[in-house]
Formats: sequence, structure tokens, C-alpha cells
Amino acid sequence: MRRTEPVKQSWWAEGELFEGCSCNLLCPCHITFRQPPTNGYCEAIWGVSIEQGWFGEVELAGLGAVIFVHSPGPTMADGNWTSVLYLDRTATDEQTAALWAIFSGVAGGPWEILGQFYRDGRLTAVRKVPLEITIDSNSRTLRASDLVLLEVQAIRGADGEGLATITNLRNVIHGDVHTLARSNQTIQDETVSWEEQGKHGLYSRFRWEGTLPR
Repeated sequence: MRRTEPVKQSWWAEGELFEGCSCNLLCPCHITFRQPPTNGYCEAIWGVSIEQGWFGEVELAGLGAVIFVHSPGPTMADGNWTSVLYLDRTATDEQTAALWAIFSGVAGGPWEILGQFYRDGRLTAVRKVPLEITIDSNSRTLRASDLVLLEVQAIRGADGEGLATITNLRNVIHGDVHTLARSNQTIQDETVSWEEQGKHGLYSRFRWEGTLPR
């Protein structure tokens, strides 16, 4: 009798991903984690706006998240990141569990790759806070109460009309076209805190997918 393998349930999500960090533009770590960051360490923040997605039977559309890390160096590939995840306070318990599984790397997909760099292989802290995310034509803004502010403003290209972009770059969490930007960041979390103005920034469309953990 022929044996059949059980069908593994999957998850997927797509939307907008934008970032800023403590490096000068362009962040060397964005090209490869094996390049040393501008200051010998990297403090990075990613804002996530999910437009569509499902985690099994849990809908993810309309949810937001922000994850920020301190990488002590000498390169990001050396790991030992302090990592903090903020989830939208409006998320249900099921949605919260789904987002934690995605960003912790437990649910596979691109964040499983980044999760291997977290200190001890896990998120340092997870909190639920009110999130406000604004997506405009050339800018992205994220506010998390009075704890986090990330502003990303696109840079004009050489023709003075279009935006400066990068394509054909290997990156596991961003989409195919990365729009270059400058960022302002204020992080006042009890675990890590920093403030930067006019530093590296960019944004892209993303699509992630993986398999549900058993």
C-alpha cells in the first residue's frame, strides 16, 4: 500500500518593508552581513506593514510590526544580536502567536535565517504596543507610542525625477527593488535605545512564506 506524507500547512505574507540603521548610506551590511558596519556595530530597525497574508487559518492582513536589533560586531554575521519585537496591540491572541512565530524564525521563511543571529537564537523581548504606520508615495513612517519613531524618505535618482533604487541584490527579507532613502530613528526601549538622523534607509515590497511549525 502506498504511503502518503501529511500535507504541511503553509503561511505567507506580503506588504511593505522599510528600514533604517546607524550606518551611513548605503549600509555595508545591507550588501552582505560579512562587511563591517560604518561604526563597528549596527543598530537596525525594520518596519513591517502586512497588506495580505495567512498563517494557516489566521488572517494577517492589516497587521504591523517593528523589529529592532543591536549587533555588537565586528560584523552582523558574527551574531549575538539583541533583538526586540513590537507587535500591534490590536492583534488577536492568534495573530500575535502567528507574528511571533514568523519573526522568531520558528515558522521558517526568511526570518528563520535572520533568527540564527539573535542572541541565544531567540528574541530578547516581545511587546504589544499601539502602532501607527503611514505609507506615502516617497516616504514611510512608523510610530510605536512614544517608544519608537522611524522615518524613511526616498532619495531622487540621477534624472531628478525617478527614485534611486537597487536591483539584483541578494537579500532574504526585502523584495526585488530596493528604494534608497535616508532615515531618522528614535528608539527608547528599556532593552536598547538610540537616536540617529540622516542615516541609511530604504524600503521595498516583500513577500514571505514558510511552513507552519508543528
